[in-house]
Amino acid sequence: MNQSMSTAAARPEAGADVAVPSDRNNAWKSPWVRAWVGLIGVVLAVNVTMVVLAIATNPGLIRDDYYERGRDVERTIVTRLAEGPQWTMSIDLPADTRAEETTKVRFAVVDKAGQPVQPERVTYYAYRPSDATRDFSVAMSQEAPGIYEAEVRFPLGGIWDTLVSIEHAGKEHSLGQRVSVLLP
Repeated sequence: MNQSMSTAAARPEAGADVAVPSDRNNAWKSPWVRAWVGLIGVVLAVNVTMVVLAIATNPGLIRDDYYERGRDVERTIVTRLAEGPQWTMSIDLPADTRAEETTKVRFAVVDKAGQPVQPERVTYYAYRPSDATRDFSVAMSQEAPGIYEAEVRFPLGGIWDTLVSIEHAGKEHSLGQRVSVLLP
C-alpha cells in the first residue's frame, strides 16, 4: 500500500499542466548538435574558398581544340618511334647509390642486330625535380664497344630524373630513368 501511494503521488492528475524544463527541449544547447553544425559550416566555408580561388587564379590553360592537340601529340610520338633507331638501350646505376659518394654509371646500346652502336657523343644528365640548381651533366666515355661509363656524384639524396643522350648521325636519341639516391 505504501508503494501504491507513492506512485499515485508522483503521477500528475489528468488534465493538470506539467511544467517541463525548457533546457530539455532546446537542441542547440547540446554540444553534439553544435559540433555537427559547426563541422558542416567549416566544410562549406572551405569549399566556397576553393571555388573562389579556382576562379580567381584560373591560368587559362584550357584550349578549345584540346582533342585535336592531343591527337597531334600522339601522332608525333608514334612518328618519332617509327623514325627512331630500333636500338636496345639500358642504364645501369647501382641500387645502393648514396649522395655525396662517387658512383659509376654504365650505359649500353646495341642495334636491332645486336651490334654495338658507335655514337659521336654520349652524355649523362641528372635532374632534381624539386631543385633545378642541383642539375648536372657528365660526358660518358667508351669502356668497350657499345658500353659507356661515367663517374657521377649526386649532391643530395632523394628522387632524381636521369637521362642519357646519344648523338648519332646528326640526330639525338635519349633514354630516361628515375632513380632514388640514398642519403649519405
